[in-house]
Amino acid sequence: MRTLSTLLAAGATAVALSAATPTALAAPSTGSSGSSSGSSNGSSAPGCGPRSAADLRFLRAASQTENSCSVQDSAIGLAQSQCKWLDAYGNSAHNHIVLAERSRGAVKYPYTFLDAAISAYCPRHAI
Repeated sequence: MRTLSTLLAAGATAVALSAATPTALAAPSTGSSGSSSGSSNGSSAPGCGPRSAADLRFLRAASQTENSCSVQDSAIGLAQSQCKWLDAYGNSAHNHIVLAERSRGAVKYPYTFLDAAISAYCPRHAI
């Protein structure tokens, strides 16, 4: 249950990140970032709309596959916002730490979450 409640706070974290860097982050996505396989493969919660390959990769790596569609969508939105922040402010170990620590109140394992986000949505930022 803690994961559910903390991911619901992901939107709040994205807003906080946006407030700190208004031009760096877009509002969290309200759905999948693409259109590939959907929930029929068991990699997404039942009833969720189509998910891109990147979405499915992220959800598995961030241990989000068992959460509701809305929680998954919030997690995907936060992950994409983290990549946009790195695009705007640069890829460095320091910036990875900043992002992970800023998301600590919203996600259970912030460094694992950030690693999953980078691997799925912005591998150019891998260190």
